[in-house]
Amino acid sequence: MVRKKFTATKTVKGRKYQYFRKDGQYVRLPDDPNSEEYDREYWRLMRGGGSLSQKFTFEKLILSYKQSPKWDRLAPRTRADYSKVLEYLSDTVGSKNPTKMRRSTIIEAQMANRHRARFANYIPHMLSILFEHAIDLDWQRDNPAKGIAKIQTGEGHKPWPASAIELYREHADGLELLIFELALGTGQRASDLTRMEWSHIEDDGIWVTQGKTKARLWIPFTARLAAALAAPRRDSARHILASDTGQPLKYDQLQKKVMAVRKSAGLTAYSLHGLRYSAAGELAEAGCTDQQIAAITGHKSLSMVQKYSKGASQKRLAKEAQSLREQSKNRS
Repeated sequence: MVRKKFTATKTVKGRKYQYFRKDGQYVRLPDDPNSEEYDREYWRLMRGGGSLSQKFTFEKLILSYKQSPKWDRLAPRTRADYSKVLEYLSDTVGSKNPTKMRRSTIIEAQMANRHRARFANYIPHMLSILFEHAIDLDWQRDNPAKGIAKIQTGEGHKPWPASAIELYREHADGLELLIFELALGTGQRASDLTRMEWSHIEDDGIWVTQGKTKARLWIPFTARLAAALAAPRRDSARHILASDTGQPLKYDQLQKKVMAVRKSAGLTAYSLHGLRYSAAGELAEAGCTDQQIAAITGHKSLSMVQKYSKGASQKRLAKEAQSLREQSKNRS
């Protein structure tokens, strides 16, 4: 059959798919271009029938994405982060056609928000996810947001040195100190700390189900953490990190309490998430293997464990190397 006007072929994983293309829009056609079904659908679209006449908008795309299994599978914290960017996109380009968005427009939006780099980097990331969903819906064939470079955010999270850890302890007590010791002692993310309950404690340790990885871990207490947990608590509180009324602390509330102490102690250069790096670092410096560190942090990838513990591992190995060097000198 002679190829008809307004048709296109797309190859995905070695398989060819047929599309009707007009005015920047793509509609999937039956796979066999020689079939009557293909011919009938082509002429129906040529006459302006079917989904080609629908108006594509970001609002419709966002709604469809939120109703998909992909959205349901997201961890609560990830969903919260995504929601902020989706709200921004809905406000700024909600009525626009996603199939007509240019890559340069995405980069311009990213750069316009560069004063808040983390949010700025979420813009192309979120758009890339939406465009992949649009491809699944046969709205378009290409993803213009794919591969856009991130804005550099500096060093990011870094481990707390021993001096900073001790300084925080000197300036904190009560709930602020418990948050700190729970983060450092367990090596977990802040969002996971908010879900920890007193009933999760077992045999001088605590059971944790990570929100991001769904990993289930039992983590023994450090001496410092055990002491912080032994402090008086309200019997009405179900969660370990709870307000005066017994309500569990939310992620933002937890961050604000720690930030108040960091400001008073002059420790704003170190983040709460940095304590996760510190926990891995302390384990590495103690001589733990990558697998042992992962048993605490819950990392599935050993390369991520190495990223968290790299500095401490190098320090420990350097100490061992210099010690062997001195021993060799003494023998000669």
